[in-house]
Amino acid sequence: MKSFIEKYQPKKSEDIPQDLSLLKSIIKGKKCAMVYGQTGTCKTSSTYTIANELNLETIEVNASDFRTKEQINTIIGKASQQQSLFMKEKILIIDEVDCLSGREDRGGATAIAAVIKTTKFPIILTANDPFSDKIKEIKKIVPLIEFPPIRTKEITKILKEICDKEKVEYDLDTLSKISINSSGDLRAAINDLQSNIINNRLVSQNQQREYEIGINHILNQIFKQKTIEAYKALENTNIDLNEYSLWLDQNLPIEYQESKDLFNAYELFSKADIFKGRITRWQYWRFMYYQSLLLTSGISLAKKQINKKFSPYKRSSRPLRIWQINMKTIKRKTITEKLAKNTHCSTREITKNFDNYLNILNNKVIQEELQLNQEEIEWIKKQLF
Repeated sequence: MKSFIEKYQPKKSEDIPQDLSLLKSIIKGKKCAMVYGQTGTCKTSSTYTIANELNLETIEVNASDFRTKEQINTIIGKASQQQSLFMKEKILIIDEVDCLSGREDRGGATAIAAVIKTTKFPIILTANDPFSDKIKEIKKIVPLIEFPPIRTKEITKILKEICDKEKVEYDLDTLSKISINSSGDLRAAINDLQSNIINNRLVSQNQQREYEIGINHILNQIFKQKTIEAYKALENTNIDLNEYSLWLDQNLPIEYQESKDLFNAYELFSKADIFKGRITRWQYWRFMYYQSLLLTSGISLAKKQINKKFSPYKRSSRPLRIWQINMKTIKRKTITEKLAKNTHCSTREITKNFDNYLNILNNKVIQEELQLNQEEIEWIKKQLF
């Protein structure tokens, strides 16, 4: 099933609930800028939409993919100077520039700043945290454009349009609650909408909220006590142990702020994971008792002192990250399968040497032979340029 995020990507500026006038002016003037704001505020999609309206070729890279200034100069530097294959004007998007990661990316921000100074094409950078010290060199030379959290009213309107197009039965009260809970994150709201549709009907979020209240209560018992009795927190609940583990993993760094406490907790967490692996391999479910004990009483006793501050517990973002990674690799996978089928090679062999095939795959005759669709062809171009 296609995700609503992918299916309902904005096609024109009017579809985006942000003021795009300044961003559009900068792109038209072949200048550079940094768009910042929390996740789900249409930073990247706005740039794509404007590029589409101006008939610009888009080249997107993620800052976290680069580890050295040499890589930045090789990929971004060349792309900022070279004309596209089809002699079209283009735009470069550097996503999540604030994710340049410390020591490994030393010199990365300086290298990007140098590219910006000499680029022949507009470059738009996106960031969640524009005040990070990692990107201060970039901030000195580009204007900052803030994309604020999207208003609840706008999110509800977009969710309603999606429901109407999908012929989903819904009520405005439930849509409003999804919008409010998203805290201005349109992407999260659309994902929540899709996950709450059952048999073409939008179900109430009451059960979901009750579940989160339950898991918050359990985490509070584990984190705010230091007792062997903490294992009782999971008794008489229907909460899945694997789901509980994801919540625990997400919130441990928030709750255990002493490095020694966090080390002890994750050591016990890793031992619990060993038992989980043994259960899977040997189907010996008795080990679940030890897994549960380590994740409750073990974690509770791992700390030296109880953190008495209030901690707002958050749902794990790992499933979403896995989905995002899968979405990034799915085109590579489908192209690999088509190439393997036509060359009578194994997908493993094609995957191993995939980069060697990229130039060949850019040939129009080969693309027609493999029956590549337009999205796959565009993906190949992005890998080359």
